[in-house]
Amino acid sequence: MYRQSLFFIPLLFLLGVSSCYDDANTFGSGLVESSFRNVVIDTCTVNITSVLIDSLETSGKEVALVGQYTHPFWGTVSSSSFIAYKHPSYETDIAESVVLDSLMLSLSYNGHFIGDTALVQRFSIHKLTEKIVLNDNDYLYNNSSVQYDTDPLAVVSFKPKPGSGDRLEVRLSDAIGQDLLTRLHNRDDLVSDDRFEDYFKGIVIIPEKTESQSLLSFNVSDSSALLNLHYHVIGEVGTERTLSIQPNTDTQFNHIDHDRTGTLLEGYPSKQVEISSSLLDDKGFLFCGLGWYTRLEFPFLNNIMQHGEQVHIDQALLKIYPDPSTYSDFNPLPDSIYLYIADENNVVTDAVKDYLGSEVQSGVLVRNDADKGNTYYYFDVSDFMQEELGTIGMYKHNLQFVFSSDDYTGTFRNLTFSDQNGRSPIVLQLTYKIYESY
Repeated sequence: MYRQSLFFIPLLFLLGVSSCYDDANTFGSGLVESSFRNVVIDTCTVNITSVLIDSLETSGKEVALVGQYTHPFWGTVSSSSFIAYKHPSYETDIAESVVLDSLMLSLSYNGHFIGDTALVQRFSIHKLTEKIVLNDNDYLYNNSSVQYDTDPLAVVSFKPKPGSGDRLEVRLSDAIGQDLLTRLHNRDDLVSDDRFEDYFKGIVIIPEKTESQSLLSFNVSDSSALLNLHYHVIGEVGTERTLSIQPNTDTQFNHIDHDRTGTLLEGYPSKQVEISSSLLDDKGFLFCGLGWYTRLEFPFLNNIMQHGEQVHIDQALLKIYPDPSTYSDFNPLPDSIYLYIADENNVVTDAVKDYLGSEVQSGVLVRNDADKGNTYYYFDVSDFMQEELGTIGMYKHNLQFVFSSDDYTGTFRNLTFSDQNGRSPIVLQLTYKIYESY
């Protein structure tokens, strides 16, 4: 883990001063002498490090993430969703004769997606051969998996409609449907309340990699991701019936793969890695589902203290410019991004809050559709910078640039931006007073 050194050789110290102080400032030379001087600079050094979370909890989030998307910089992301089902309440009298009509998987979009939804998407649905069991800590993760039958119950091709309110209906194997209906109707002990999930372990929805160009999200609830068993009673009119088998929302989870071949990330470990922006073509990034966030450090902030007997930061604005080539209608900019304060061990101690100190800042997105290079997020980090001024060693803090926890586990939102050597560099703008005497 990165540790900031407390000692600087003289040359590095001089470079640090110039990086956090604008030589063009004259401090009002030629005017009436004052006890303090106002300074505005926007050249303070910001070190950017992209950090990969070891693993993300994806069970119990009530969302199925399925599909595939290739990012311009960071490679191909694909996701499959594993869903177990609860014992249903079957009430048709055993003396009746019943006939299967169909077994349907019914999925409702929840609106989140990335990728080109105008293209045909192709999923295969497989029966699990291993029961889903939570780990000892009651979670499953984005790298968890269970075994399944390689022969699909169904394959479906469709054009996604994530904002339409429509459902994706997929007819599954009649053989599975018939077996379920027969056992439920006969009150077979194998499908009793306490044995149902051992008999029918669930399904996994897998994207066909050659025909999947978007990552989609579906609700998993008492009314979505249902298995609807349609059947009718022989010899009666109007006896079509539907048995809805509900998903087990506690154990449902998403497995996510990331192919980094040919990208700047190729060759780095898939866990416990921290990468400086200087090794990523002067870029930092965040990526939900995969678990990437960014650490921001300000190594030369204390150098402004060399210009007077006392220095006070009145305002500090942090501006972060998304890379124009990485967002579009297929991969829209996130609405909300957050800054958290962390200590030298990357343990979060607080959040960057609003001016009232009551709510976590979500960042303000300033759009410029005519010039995407002038689109940016900004945060007011005045209190953080003033409190950080003068700290050294174990008392110094960094900022973690992140999405919300719900976004990380339930979406594939992402953001790519540049460090201070990039085309649209990150900016820390400081306004501070230099006091010549107390």
